[in-house]
Amino acid sequence: METFSTDIYEIWAMSKNIVISTHLSPDGDAVGAVMALAMAVSEIGAKPIVLIENYAEKFDFIKGKEYIFDGDYDTIEPDVFIAVDCGAKKRLGKAESVFERAKTTFNIDHHISNNNFADNNIVLGGVSSSCEVVFEIIKNFCTLDKYMAEALYTGIVTDTFGFKYNSTSKKTMEIGGGLIDFGIDYSSIQDKVLYEHTKTEVEIFKKALENLKFEGRIVYTYLTSEDLKKCGATSKDLDGIVEYILNIKDMEISAFIYEKDENLCKISLRSKSADVNKIASIFDGGGHMLAAGASIKGDLNSVISYVLTEIKKELKSDE
Repeated sequence: METFSTDIYEIWAMSKNIVISTHLSPDGDAVGAVMALAMAVSEIGAKPIVLIENYAEKFDFIKGKEYIFDGDYDTIEPDVFIAVDCGAKKRLGKAESVFERAKTTFNIDHHISNNNFADNNIVLGGVSSSCEVVFEIIKNFCTLDKYMAEALYTGIVTDTFGFKYNSTSKKTMEIGGGLIDFGIDYSSIQDKVLYEHTKTEVEIFKKALENLKFEGRIVYTYLTSEDLKKCGATSKDLDGIVEYILNIKDMEISAFIYEKDENLCKISLRSKSADVNKIASIFDGGGHMLAAGASIKGDLNSVISYVLTEIKKELKSDE
């Protein structure tokens, strides 16, 4: 693992306030990395200001909510802005304007598609998770505790799907084992973030399975805005759908598309071996080789057709 310059810690320690933010629709890796980092910079005397969207209830056990800012973003004048688990500046959403006002900016990530948009870029493409990167950084300037360990373990488990994905390295397993030594309830964490589901999640999952389609080695499903409305679901209730359908035998790529807003769709792609990051990049998205996503303007049917066309091209070129 890369050795990080002591300049990082000196800049953070001398800063009065440090804004920490992440991508829209934050997942477990985003929430865990942001909260662990907030707790760490608080320990060295800086004031952490967390800018984060509402996230799924299953991550509520992660400590650090007291750092979440709920006021007017225009009033924030940060010394330092740290973007975590965010592949592009535009993915910060409303927090992008705060990023632009910061005296110094940092970009901590593990996505191979990251475009290095900050003054200081700590991007380790191919590493299991942003929480693994954050762990390697904060272990050098603060004393980790059980709460930080819970946050970091949550992110690693989420982004490796229980240490399953090929981004899981020997180092990842060693870090996970070290975090367990803090006395965290690792079994409960895995249950909460990977296996437990709310009734709303089950209802929308059921609808997604009803909409399931097959095209050769491609399996895909979709949800309309009306589907979400009928189930009382939001984007926070859609975790796990695209991963689940990839487990179908003989499928190579899974795709999940849903209507996010009028004339805007969100796509999630997963693969067993094909490069879906390449596909997502066509739509100005990105991620990892086997897991990527993007937002695409257009009506649902057009977006589905467009995505399937590009998936088929990638599968053909991979033959």
